[in-house]
Amino acid sequence: MWIGILSVVILGILACWFGPAAINKSDKQGINTLEQIELGGVKQWISIRGSDINNPVLLFLHGGPGSANLSKLRIECPELEEHFVVISWDQRGAGKSALPWFNWNSLTLDQMRQDTHQLTGYLRQKFGGRKIYLMGFSWGTVLGLWTIQDYPEDYLAFISASQVVSFPEGEQLSLAYVQQVAKDTKNQKAIQELSMINPSYESPDWVDQLNKQRKWLLSFGGVYHTANNYNHEIGMLLKASEYSFVDFGMWPINSSKSLKTLYPELMSVDFFNSVKKVEVPTYFLVGRHDYNAPFELTESYYDQLQAPQGKQLIWFEDSAHDLFYDQPEELVKTLIKIKNN
Repeated sequence: MWIGILSVVILGILACWFGPAAINKSDKQGINTLEQIELGGVKQWISIRGSDINNPVLLFLHGGPGSANLSKLRIECPELEEHFVVISWDQRGAGKSALPWFNWNSLTLDQMRQDTHQLTGYLRQKFGGRKIYLMGFSWGTVLGLWTIQDYPEDYLAFISASQVVSFPEGEQLSLAYVQQVAKDTKNQKAIQELSMINPSYESPDWVDQLNKQRKWLLSFGGVYHTANNYNHEIGMLLKASEYSFVDFGMWPINSSKSLKTLYPELMSVDFFNSVKKVEVPTYFLVGRHDYNAPFELTESYYDQLQAPQGKQLIWFEDSAHDLFYDQPEELVKTLIKIKNN
């Protein structure tokens, strides 16, 4: 009996273990910590990693909404830690920042903007008042663009990886792309499923429709240029010391809840009309094959955006939406060049 009880206790500890002991250490020059801090009244998790604390600070805003991954940059772009102090953050409602008692009513776009500002203030204070680099990926570019518009004084530059420009136009272009590929390849199942989708995603079954569209987008190379499944993402999460077994199990559930909560509001986002000028240097990193955040819209937005401090459009010819997976070495080289400008 005692052996059975002991086994249950051990399994419980393993299931709830957050894994920071393996990475929570620092020395005089480097830093390597996993921290829980309070933002907007909610406990949220950040990872701080870098070989030299005197390097510039880079805050990474993950995609989704809800696609948290504290390990993404560490695993896919580890060299960044030699040139930056890299901050990865599980936003409220995502990853480790979605405890069982999390109040989903607190998950709003306005609150996310406030959280980002508060986190920036915390980081600037922690690192001697220095301005920081802000990098967004996918949904994170929406949060990033709003943030540099609201608080340009906090940032050295904005680095946008796979910029979302207009959700309504982007969804129309994304659907048109998969429909055309389905037609060209005579994929009857795809043709049938995609013909039933309304890209405004306003119907009662909008989540199912969006999931079907994203399934074919993944299959047809609009998410990754070098993969047509999420196996590597699952493997990365399983290997991530930042997450416990419980975190791993809850990750897709919380990701889905975050998406369902925020996406209807996000469908009104259109930066062509709402953000026409930015006051920090801005870099758009664009996958030539991206049809999750269609590259045509980013190019058009770049052409019209006023950026007195400078702007640059940088193409990744062998990437789709996820530049970090498709061309990680090129992405690291690009960020080093930005830092050295």
